[in-house]
Parts: sequence; C-alpha cells; structure tokens
Amino acid sequence: MMPAYRIGLESISREYDRIECPLEGEVPPWLSGTLFRNGPGRFAVGDQDLTHWFDGLAMLRRFRIESGTVTVSNRFLRSTEYTHVTEKQQLRCDQFATSAPSSIVGRLRGLVDPELTDNASISIDRIGTDPVAITETPKAVGFDPETLETTETISPNDGVSTTGSLGHPHYDFDRETVVNMGVRFGRQNAYVLFERSAESAIRRPIASLPVDRPAYFHSFGLTDQFAILLESPLRLNPLSLLSGRSFIDSYSWDNDRKSNLVVVDRHAGEHIGRFPVTPCFVFHHVNAFEHGDEIVVDLIAFEDDSVIDSLSLGQLREGDIPPPGGDLRRYRLSVSTETVDEETLLSGPLEFPAVNYRQVSTRPYQHLYAATHSEGHQPESNHTTQPTGLLNALVKFDLDTGSKTLWSEPGVYPGEPVFVARNPPNTPGAADSPEDDGVVLSVALDTDAEQSVLVVLDAASFSELARAELPTVFPFGFHGQWYPSESRFHRSMP
Repeated sequence: MMPAYRIGLESISREYDRIECPLEGEVPPWLSGTLFRNGPGRFAVGDQDLTHWFDGLAMLRRFRIESGTVTVSNRFLRSTEYTHVTEKQQLRCDQFATSAPSSIVGRLRGLVDPELTDNASISIDRIGTDPVAITETPKAVGFDPETLETTETISPNDGVSTTGSLGHPHYDFDRETVVNMGVRFGRQNAYVLFERSAESAIRRPIASLPVDRPAYFHSFGLTDQFAILLESPLRLNPLSLLSGRSFIDSYSWDNDRKSNLVVVDRHAGEHIGRFPVTPCFVFHHVNAFEHGDEIVVDLIAFEDDSVIDSLSLGQLREGDIPPPGGDLRRYRLSVSTETVDEETLLSGPLEFPAVNYRQVSTRPYQHLYAATHSEGHQPESNHTTQPTGLLNALVKFDLDTGSKTLWSEPGVYPGEPVFVARNPPNTPGAADSPEDDGVVLSVALDTDAEQSVLVVLDAASFSELARAELPTVFPFGFHGQWYPSESRFHRSMP
C-alpha cells in the first residue's frame, strides 16, 4: 500500500496569488510578517521522471500574516533552468541526483568551466532587503517579495572561485555579514570560507583549505571566532564526474575514514586543524558557541549516508524507509589539548532543527525545535513495530532539563519548524524576553483532508493556536525565512 503522504511528493501546476486562507483558532495579534518557503514543485521533465526529492524544480511559497489573517501565494522560480526545461523538455544542467544529457567532451569542458544550475530550491536569503532563492551552487535567483515574480539570476563575479556553495549560510548580526562555505573542484580541490556584506552580493574570501577528496556538505557551524565543518567519509571520486553519473553518485562512503571537525579561525583566516570523531553524516547543524577553551558544536548526526538514498522519490513514494532523522549530537572540542568529547543529547529520528536564531546563534541556548517521528518518543514497551515513512511530528527539546514536548496529529506530516520571537531583541544575543517566547510555524500535509495547512504553535507550551487551510496540496518543501513586518532582520534561521 502506498503511503498516504505520497500526495505531497507529486507535481503541482497551478499557481495562487495572495489567496486568503480559512482559519481554525486564532493567530496571535502581534504576529505580523511574511514567511517565505522554498522547495520542489515539479518532479518530471518532459518524459523523464526526476530521481530525487532534491531535484524538483523550485517553487516559492509566500505566507503573509497580518491582523489575524493568512494569505498564501505560490509561484515557480523562472530560473534559466526552468525556462530551458519548459522550452526543450529536458534538463540544462545536472541536478543533485539526476544528470542532464551531455557528451564526454561536454563533461571534460565542465570540469574546467562548469555550467551550474540555478534551480534554486533549497532556501531563501537576502541581498539588502531583496529576497533571493538559493541552492548549493553560487547562483541565486531574485524574486519580487509581493508577487514572487522572478527578477534575475545572480552569478557573483567577485574572484571567489567555488563550484559548490552551502545551502545554509549564517548571519553575523554584530558585523552584519553573511558567512558561508563552498567547495572548489579542480586541479587543487579546496574548502573555501567567505563572507559578504548584508547589502551586497560581492563575496570576500576568508580562507581556503586544500583537500584531496572533498566531502559533501549541506551546512556548517559558526561561533564568534570559528567556522566548523563536519567532514564526513562521504567523499568525491573526481573521475566519476566524467562518467555521466549524477552529482551525488560521484561521491562514495569511505569506510577507512573517520569524520573530522574542520575548524577555521574566521577572523585570522587560519586553518586551526582537523579533529577526528566517530564516522557520521550530517545535513544540518543546530548551533555552535565557545565556552572557555572549548568549541561546542551541536548537529543532527546520521550513522552513515544511507539517508540520501532513502530520500529518492522512488523510495519515498513507496514509504518503506526508516524515518529520515538522526540524533542530536554535541561535540566539545578543545583546541589547546586537541581533544573532542562526543555526547548524544537526544536520540532521533530528528531533522530540520530550529532555534531562536537572533537570540542564541553563536551562544549557549536552551530550546531546540525539530521534526521527528511520534513512535521515536514512546516508551520502549509501547514499540510493536519499527516506524517507517516520513517524519510525522514536531518536538520541542529543553537542553537544560532534558524534557521534551511533542506535537502530532494522526495523518499530518509537518515540515520544518520556524521559530518567530514575540519581541526579538534589539541587540543580537540579548535576552530581552524568554528564549521560547514566540510561536513556531510549520507547513504540514493533512492527508485525511488532502490539503496542506500552515500550523501555528505556541513556542512555550507547544500547543496549537491556529491553522490556516491552504487551497491545495503543496509538495513537501525544504527551508525558508520569516521576515517581521517592521524589521530589517536578515535571517530567522541558518
């Protein structure tokens, strides 16, 4: 039997423009702003089915919350890739796990001067106050914040050479800079740390670290002084890039390698070192901060890279997969003694972690929100079978007390939780109000109603306050940002 959530993995064609949504419950009167979400909206190109959830053509979602009402819009990103697909009925560039048609000559040329996709489906960033869609290449695509109409593809011409760029940049609130990392493929592969002003697309290099076989990355950790990469054993086989295999199929898990915490002093531009840890794979970091001589890094760790295959459209639609989540793991790294302590703070399955980013980024924190599976938090005596399928609940975890609170509803599959503070601190990191004073927003699929909904939870009690009924099923998405109405806050989450 196919899983009920399969309808969240099918293409959509209709676009909606600022449709007011019916509401159950009451949206807090103080909640005013726009939630932008990004993710796939189309999973086929001509006669070709795309291979992976990550490959779908980008579709923006806009949720405007004001005076207790919610309006929704969606629109496909008219990227160069989208235009080519529409006209030629085939991919222009390789996607994450689906290859575009090309010759061996084209692939040889691509190693020197690669043509990178602008199918920017991962998240949202800003250049000044103009929103842009971003992906794991250096290309971003601008769009109108009111209509979602695409404006232009932005390809930085700033001398910073990277083939890949992580889909989760950080924001340094004190310096008003966006900090990110990328990977450069070529004669000398390298990890590249760079930054840009919040007002500009021009990047400035901070450090470049040569590497023989680059690992695959999706996010990284940031403290006041350091940038930290979790370098897994999932490593590139450079010659595979010539074979016609997809991007991710050019990587393989090397059982002879450990994982490493790669630490860079982002102010001095110096590589501090690689610190071996137990092999694991990571999509998402949670937070990082300095505590005395220690660097503390929290992330969601998987035992290996098998989660990537489990997120292929074939396996997802069949539903016979372990819930795609990892454990909340903490590393305490001492630079002076070159030692690392590892600890599991909360067993999974967990994914899509979120915190009160403006208040606690680069600082000690208490509360974590994440997607999870309801069966993973039951007493062992209640387990009758191993759960399968997508994550079907949200969890709030108190790192100080170890307590956790679950929100779930039969047949409902929530997406990434987004924390919105009631009173964001004027000074980054200041505790002007309790860390969990606000709401958590999540776009969920109600399979019984065959309808997507926007759920509003009280962040303190984790009880439902309201839900907005959306006009259709929007395919499961990835990441986004919340922008308050009267604020220039640059990011609500990494």
